Amino acid sequence: MSQKHFVTGTGASTTLLASPVADALAGTIYTDVVSLALYEEAHFQLSIGVGTTGTTLITIESADDFTPSNVEAVEFEYKRTSAGETNTKWTAVTSAGFTTTAGSHQVYTVRAKAENQYLDYPNVRMKCVEVANDPVLAGVVISMEKPSYDAEVLNAVTA
Repeated sequence: MSQKHFVTGTGASTTLLASPVADALAGTIYTDVVSLALYEEAHFQLSIGVGTTGTTLITIESADDFTPSNVEAVEFEYKRTSAGETNTKWTAVTSAGFTTTAGSHQVYTVRAKAENQYLDYPNVRMKCVEVANDPVLAGVVISMEKPSYDAEVLNAVTA
């Protein structure tokens, strides 16, 4: 049984991809929308390579469809890894989100739970809004966690 399903991004110009990109978090950028219909959690791993003073406000949005037509910010959790394997504990965040720490070589794991979804919206995405305008090299990999069904290869979760 597979326990994870990975999403590296569709390549749309408006979405944040797994491959690190220079100034990846400029302005407002989103990950792909993924479906939580058959999973308990989606983990968004934001890897920041080189950057000195740039910061980003991260929120999680519950979405009604893959376009999405309607979104609502929801609560979530995150942990930060830096300096090799220095991990913080899971930190609960309100729908207002949190701002990343300036600096290079960090990974933020953002955990969105199906139980926190707005109304009956089955989908979720991560939203990044640049706070301090300084380019950072970054990318995101999404992993779908705790599937509600047993299969060696799990179903697609993007449109």
